[in-house]
Amino acid sequence: MEKDEILELLGDIEHPAINYSLIKLGILTDIQFDDNKVKAVFAFPFPIEKIPIADKIIGSVAITLENFNLSLEHSIRVMTESEKQNFLKLEHEAWKGL
Repeated sequence: MEKDEILELLGDIEHPAINYSLIKLGILTDIQFDDNKVKAVFAFPFPIEKIPIADKIIGSVAITLENFNLSLEHSIRVMTESEKQNFLKLEHEAWKGL
């Protein structure tokens, strides 16, 4: 797959409780490509211990990539304050609940 096809694929993955993609929400960031491996950073608005669906979110990306014979290598960080404020604004606009 080409890089733009992979980005389009990743851009279609929505947050389970918000009607926006993980990329638009700023959760899936710093996406890089290395052969059949996608490297990405998951930025969450709060420490991972406070995000009960974090594993589900990461898993949704990993499974999507695996369906195209790609693997995911990732790291996790907490959003900056400005990223968090943007996330919370978007969450408020498009909350669909669980």
